[in-house]
Amino acid sequence: MCLILEGTWLGDPEQSFFNALLGFSVMQYSDSVLGNLFVTVVNIVGGVYGLLTYAIPRLLFWDYSFLAGTASLAKWLFFYPVSAGTVWGLYTSLRR
Repeated sequence: MCLILEGTWLGDPEQSFFNALLGFSVMQYSDSVLGNLFVTVVNIVGGVYGLLTYAIPRLLFWDYSFLAGTASLAKWLFFYPVSAGTVWGLYTSLRR
């Protein structure tokens, strides 16, 4: 959405964000079933790691370039309270 509003081209930083969000990494598959299972497990672990360390913090802190400058006021007044309420709601519903 950010890139569409800006009209910019997808570059390496944006692709790395999407790859971390989706848990995708390029690895070579082989004819071995055990080797393919290992590659799949590595991709899943790498995807979960990227999701927890890169994608979720960017989503929670509304790190989008179209929300910079004067639009950052909207982040402080509207989007950060929505994020805090969402995190608090998930915490209270899952803590039992």
